[in-house]
Formats: sequence, C-alpha cells, structure tokens
Amino acid sequence: MAREMKEHELASPVDLSATPIEGEHPVLWTGTIIAVAALVLLFANAGTLSAWVDEKPVTEFQLKASEAARGWKDRMNAIGLTAPRDALHRIWKDAQATRFGDEAPEGTR
Repeated sequence: MAREMKEHELASPVDLSATPIEGEHPVLWTGTIIAVAALVLLFANAGTLSAWVDEKPVTEFQLKASEAARGWKDRMNAIGLTAPRDALHRIWKDAQATRFGDEAPEGTR
C-alpha cells in the first residue's frame, strides 16, 4: 500500500506512484525466484555443495551425502555447468594471493 507523503516530510528521491503497485500473486512470484535461484546454485555451484557436505562431522548419513554430492559434482563438471564458477574462483584466488611491493606473505609477519 502506497503511503501518502505529508508536506512536512522529506520528499523521496524516487518518484512513487500514488496508487499501490500490487501483483496478483506476490508469494508465487517470490517462491518462483527462490526456486530458480536454488536450481541455478544446485547446478552451477555443485563443487561448493560437495565441499560443504565434506566439512560436516563424519556419520553414516554424512558419508552417503558426501558420496551423492561428489557424484553430482562430477556430473555437473562433465557437462560443463561448473566451468564459469570455477574460472571466477581461480581469478578470485589469484587476486587474493597478489602481493604488492615489500608486503610479506600471510603468516610470515
């Protein structure tokens, strides 16, 4: 619901509509966005899922989940869906390791 601005209030830097903008199904829209984001992460970020599962305390369930996550990661690697994430991760790690001038490497100070 749009809020009427009083004369004594500061004006908004954004032009606000006088009538409320409401979709017919805002929960459906939100649910769709969350589902799409989850699927993109499931397919394109399979390596992180596998690493996360491997960090958990070892139990029978964790071992099965680790095996499933590793298989999923291998399938996503085989079809190339993880390549963009892996490339960006390498670039990030290279940038993180960059040293300037007489700066000492981590752990030597």
